[in-house]
Amino acid sequence: MSENVSSSVLFHFTNSVDHLKSILKDGFFPHYCAEYSLDPADRKEASRGRPPMHAAPMVCFCDLPLSLVGKHLNEYGNFAIGLEKHWGLKNGLAPVIYTHSRARTRPPVLRLATKAEETSDEGTGKDMMFLAAYTKPFEGPAWRKRKVHKKVRFYDEREWRYVPVVRKGQPLFLTQNDYADVSKKSALEKSLKKQNVLRIHPDDIQYLIVAYDRDENNILELHDYVMRLYARRHSRRDAKLVTTTIMTADRIEEDI
Repeated sequence: MSENVSSSVLFHFTNSVDHLKSILKDGFFPHYCAEYSLDPADRKEASRGRPPMHAAPMVCFCDLPLSLVGKHLNEYGNFAIGLEKHWGLKNGLAPVIYTHSRARTRPPVLRLATKAEETSDEGTGKDMMFLAAYTKPFEGPAWRKRKVHKKVRFYDEREWRYVPVVRKGQPLFLTQNDYADVSKKSALEKSLKKQNVLRIHPDDIQYLIVAYDRDENNILELHDYVMRLYARRHSRRDAKLVTTTIMTADRIEEDI
């Protein structure tokens, strides 16, 4: 039995079979995600029930063994794809940097974004903003489904993420107002998609998890979709092998 604490698989969670099918067809691309930082001003926004002050584009994954994904399926949606960690390494994914209010890393983390805006060295400024996008509180409030969840232990998620290098003139972080501007956010994400798609090969797929439904429509729908998609793009053999990775979320909770 392996004694490794980390998994050999990176999981991405979503809330519908259509989203899962879209990932299989087109891959992943970054979406802006609003997160609270350790900045006292951001914490004040959370206490008022307001969204975070900034949002950065990213694709998020969890480095968890299959036996521990049940909680995340309940929180992020009962659909998921598990990919070989080698796929993540090849595509430049990295673990986030966790910190907390008393950590010695907190002051420099808080200064990253501020100093990045002040520096006259464009390259250094970009690097500092990029590192800021990979930092996260150990524990704290979360903005999910337009509501504040007061106390979430983010460290339990063992998050890995992909943050794109944005083009010149395009912001890495959006302000509260820009994030709320749906048309502006969508236009920026469309631009990011052109240069930052993370493609998936059938060999990369280790698990496909769908929500249980009594008539097994989710399994049958995904099975038929995989057969059509991968038989056309790759081979019927590849398609069949991918269908063997499909399981239901309830089976994980019951059997593992």
